[in-house]
Amino acid sequence: MKSLSMLFVAACGAAASAPDAGPGSSDASAPDGSWAAPKQIASMPFTDLGDTTGATNVISSYACKPAADERGGEVVYQLVLDAPAYVRAHVDATAPVDVDAYLLDADKHCIARDDATALHQLLAGTYFIVVDTYLDHAGAYTLTVDVDTDAGACLTNPIPSCAIFPTPDIDRVPIAPPGLLGCPDGMTKVTTFCVDRWEAALVLDTPNGPVGYSPYAHPTTETVRAISAPGVVPQAYIDEKVAQAACTRAGKRLCTNTEWLRACQGATGTTYPYGNTRMPGVCNDARACHPAIQYFESSGNEVWSKLGDSSIDQLPAGLLPTGSLDGCVTEDGAFDMMGNLHEWTDDPAGTFRGGFYVDTKLNGNGCLYATTAHDVNQWDYSTGFRCCADLPGG
Repeated sequence: MKSLSMLFVAACGAAASAPDAGPGSSDASAPDGSWAAPKQIASMPFTDLGDTTGATNVISSYACKPAADERGGEVVYQLVLDAPAYVRAHVDATAPVDVDAYLLDADKHCIARDDATALHQLLAGTYFIVVDTYLDHAGAYTLTVDVDTDAGACLTNPIPSCAIFPTPDIDRVPIAPPGLLGCPDGMTKVTTFCVDRWEAALVLDTPNGPVGYSPYAHPTTETVRAISAPGVVPQAYIDEKVAQAACTRAGKRLCTNTEWLRACQGATGTTYPYGNTRMPGVCNDARACHPAIQYFESSGNEVWSKLGDSSIDQLPAGLLPTGSLDGCVTEDGAFDMMGNLHEWTDDPAGTFRGGFYVDTKLNGNGCLYATTAHDVNQWDYSTGFRCCADLPGG
């Protein structure tokens, strides 16, 4: 079974300017589902059992996915919105049928083709959803379109005037509290090793002593050092190599995958730091709006090239200071190993774990969450770290 989920959005502050192509403009003599007589999505939820067999091919490629060969026939749907709405659409087909869904504006300009996420904002206006056939793989499919009613906080211009946040704040120089059970400052013992109790912050070592470093900036050649302390914004925008070097300068190292999992899961191997049953809100793990989509008010491809923007982690209800949620703690006293920031581990291929403040489910639940799709040079607003160390005298 092939399942494609489309995520649709319009740009920041944009008003619908497409010409009216609403119900009543269709050619009654044209085939249903053609460009001359698109199928109308009159209300939602909407479901249609369609078939591209015998459908006419008008568009063979789309600007938002030019490499996809869509020379097969297409079935066209029209959606008219009187007000902004979060619209979710899915198209399902069984192999060898291969159909794709595209969102177009009223002038047939491609807005989105997204098979990763299921939700986007549309402003008021006229849109087309086109189910198009890849080459000669036509056949039956099911299209469903509905409105998400739980995303109201994200609907209308959530960031006032799309304002850009000022230069990132600089963290104070954190003070790591004494370690637990014989571990270095800011750390706690887990079996035969020590782990940072809090996600790491950075300080910049200078000839005049350490100074604070911005948690919203990407460190590159600076001489930064990791510190684990409560109540500070943890370092985001960091890649694995810099994280490893920062741990090394602190006399520590990145945790191995095995160490990280043991620290998060505890002696009994629980799924979450606090147990085996998910408890929403205990950790910073489920922000209602994706911060990049909310900040840029778009989910076009250009957004995903801007994930290093320092403003993203400064949005309300996003990245929290270390230890803000006292229930999100392991049996050994480590905070925020689920949610808040992804945490790099010592893996030459590139792995970060635990999820972040938007998602702790898609790549595994809680402690079992692991992303392996990027190399060690990856960094964005969601990537952070904590350090491990050998137990002194061990």
